[in-house]
Amino acid sequence: MSKNLSYLAGRKGVNRNLFEELGIAAESQGTPSTDALEELRKEFLVGKASVYGAITFYDFLKPENKGKQVYVCNGSACLCAGTQPDLIEKLKKDFSENEIGEMCCLGRCHENSAFSFCRQELFRQRDKFH
Repeated sequence: MSKNLSYLAGRKGVNRNLFEELGIAAESQGTPSTDALEELRKEFLVGKASVYGAITFYDFLKPENKGKQVYVCNGSACLCAGTQPDLIEKLKKDFSENEIGEMCCLGRCHENSAFSFCRQELFRQRDKFH
């Protein structure tokens, strides 16, 4: 990221920065709406391409992940362990197929069967899938 873009993204301080705001805008549907993106773009003085690039880079913000409730890790350690197909079948008991997304490496390679809930209230159910 360019120095100028970094400055613009954080110009409102640590507590209100562009990337945090993109995450907040994505909370209700899993990705920010077009209107929210335009509003944030104008507020933070960044171009459309920069905002679109940010949301398509981060798994939690990608438009194709709209409506996802849980993300299964598709990183190489989890895939090589061979545990993900069984995990997906367990998740399908509580989530529809279109509520299950994939994320590139959740950073919990030691667990295999790694997945993450995108909403905190779902996190409490995590143990029933392991």
